[in-house]
Amino acid sequence: MLAALAASPLAATAATAAPDGKALFTANCAACHNADASGIAGVAPPLAGALRERLATPAGQAYLANVVVHGLAGPIESQGQSYNGIMPSFATLPDDDLAAVLAWLGTQNGEAAPSVGAELLAKARAERKTPGAVRKLRDGATAR
Repeated sequence: MLAALAASPLAATAATAAPDGKALFTANCAACHNADASGIAGVAPPLAGALRERLATPAGQAYLANVVVHGLAGPIESQGQSYNGIMPSFATLPDDDLAAVLAWLGTQNGEAAPSVGAELLAKARAERKTPGAVRKLRDGATAR
């Protein structure tokens, strides 16, 4: 019976289904950034409409990969508001899940195709960084 279930098309579809970035964002990020990625004043910055410049450059894409893998700590400014908190690392999630979240965030920032893929996430994982060190990458991660 188990062999028949494992060979069924339903089991194959479930095993090969791509991660749902929006669902993963809702489960892991929405408590701080809101379900629509609009942020929470004084708590966590907006991500929808706020990542365009970073998504547009290789340095920005690498920065975002480092943020989700290592976390972020220290003062930042986003859309004219200041934040000084700590975002935890989400390194316990697989790269496919992190890439799906970043792809969904890309759609919330006008991106038609994912710009932060598994290769950037794997590179970020290979580099050991503190959340404070990731903060220092932020300044060089925008289009000039």
